[in-house]
Amino acid sequence: METTKLQLRQIYEDLIPVLDQQRYGAEYANSLFKGPWGALLYLFYYEQYIDPNADHAAGLLEKIYDAYTPEEGTNYSFCSGHTGPYWLLEHLSRHQFLDMDLHHLADDFVTATIAQSNLNLQWKNFDFLHGSIGMCNFLVPFATRPDVRQHLSDCADHLLAASKLTPKGRSLPIFYTHDKPVGEYVDAFSLAHGSCAALILLAKLYAAGISKDTCELLVTECMAFILNNRLAAVPDELNALYPAILDGKYANSNSRLAWCYGDLNVAWTLWYCGGIFNNETWKKEALDIMHYNIRRNSNESAGVLDCCLCHGTSGIAAFYRKFWFETGEPAFQACAEYWYGKAALEITFSDDGSKHGILVWRGKDKDWCYSWDLLDGGAGVGLALMSRLHETPLTWDECFLLS
Repeated sequence: METTKLQLRQIYEDLIPVLDQQRYGAEYANSLFKGPWGALLYLFYYEQYIDPNADHAAGLLEKIYDAYTPEEGTNYSFCSGHTGPYWLLEHLSRHQFLDMDLHHLADDFVTATIAQSNLNLQWKNFDFLHGSIGMCNFLVPFATRPDVRQHLSDCADHLLAASKLTPKGRSLPIFYTHDKPVGEYVDAFSLAHGSCAALILLAKLYAAGISKDTCELLVTECMAFILNNRLAAVPDELNALYPAILDGKYANSNSRLAWCYGDLNVAWTLWYCGGIFNNETWKKEALDIMHYNIRRNSNESAGVLDCCLCHGTSGIAAFYRKFWFETGEPAFQACAEYWYGKAALEITFSDDGSKHGILVWRGKDKDWCYSWDLLDGGAGVGLALMSRLHETPLTWDECFLLS
């Protein structure tokens, strides 16, 4: 574990000049997942749980916040817009990293977020990372406000209107394919962009007493649709149990292990919603999925190429560590350790400071490049590895819908 602590320190020291010198540029200045705010999340957790003597996070937050202009622009997406920074501030306040009254600070911002989320609902942009579900998830902690409760209820109604009854259950086609010249809405079993995020949000609304009948109907009937799309396991092969995107164009059984799409998304959604709705059948299927996918223990069978949190080895480790926290099953801890080990082997830094965290796959015929951010880079990998050192859950994964 000393090697892990060293790597966490290297990531911490690498992020400080990136933030201090604003190397992220204007494009990502407001981004939680691709910009400085996600890196700040890592710094605060490092100073709280790894090295209490380190003291850079608060000063860098103040510097970045002083340059922040939330009143400018209309991008309120959770990934790259204004709700990301405010989510960070609310999260740090609620978990006592910072002593601040965010609910007073965020009064006008919450009102503006409701307005932008309403527009996205009208545009049928439900996406967690880029649309209304991410904005509504940010609003849940403010649900004591009547306007927030009304908007969250409206979101549930819009999801119901977007759903379709089928012989397999209630379809929730909210993923837009962006095909040219005209795209289409299809089902995607995805936390990043599809129905898994929607069902977790609906479970949160149900737990908060918001539109309980609508939320229960949607979750129950949409979960039936997901379960009825389970693929047959092929003997002696390591295919996925669930498709990622139901558009008929991809080899569904090749769905990779990742945070963004696929089997692990379905397992966590079943487990989380099973807890809220007291459904042991869903929870059992979640465990079956996780046990089955332990066998997909090579990069090829898991469909991974790098160690990022979104779709790499550290993301798989984070899921299995999470299920170990939830269940105490030794098989899940062992699987998490296996993937943590693979992720740790891919972390490299150069003496000249030119390599920021991890080497990231950018796609066929493109160069591999180093990345330091939360979604694809060192900050996210570092947070995943940080959970490796603790016997109880760390709540950084709230921004990935895993808490």
